[in-house]
Amino acid sequence: MRRRTLPRNAIALLALLSCTAAAADAPALPSLPQVQALMDQMFDEAIAERPASGTSRLLAETLRPRLDSLTSCAPAADSAAVDCIVTSSTGIHPRPQLLRLAWVGGQWTLPDQRDVPMPAPSVEQAQALLRVRFAALATQQTDAGERSAYEQAARITQVHAVRNCDLGREAAVFECTVRAGDGTQQGEQTVAFIRVDGQWQEAPTR
Repeated sequence: MRRRTLPRNAIALLALLSCTAAAADAPALPSLPQVQALMDQMFDEAIAERPASGTSRLLAETLRPRLDSLTSCAPAADSAAVDCIVTSSTGIHPRPQLLRLAWVGGQWTLPDQRDVPMPAPSVEQAQALLRVRFAALATQQTDAGERSAYEQAARITQVHAVRNCDLGREAAVFECTVRAGDGTQQGEQTVAFIRVDGQWQEAPTR
């Protein structure tokens, strides 16, 4: 009896469909309303554990986080989770916060937020971004000498270390100490980074 096999084009179609289904099952990045709902749930659970009184509940409501923005989301480097920066207008921590979210059981959850490592660009990523900045600055110079200096910086700048990264106190950025040089001299400066579509970028200057 001759064994029947699927035509090659049918096999390719099945493979394409299976890839499409897998992509559909993968969660997108969390939205601001989803994160706000998670924060509300966590806040309500914390309130429920305390003795109830009108004054305490009223005070608690004034501290409830009201999220304003959700930015710089990207997969966590050390786990199957997503790290984002959130800002709030009220709450205990009005400054930007790093928040880790995990996709569990078909929904976003807030895992233990302790000991979440601060994201940071690699030395190679920071170097590429600094060179892009110098190249852009070169195009803005009207003086030939200044333009040449920036063009050279865009070619030879080397980043040797990226350290001490933390969140900005006011802006939703990652502020890092970057040590860089031109091959003969080195120096350090604080550089602000963000993540857009999961990719590191230098934060726009205000």
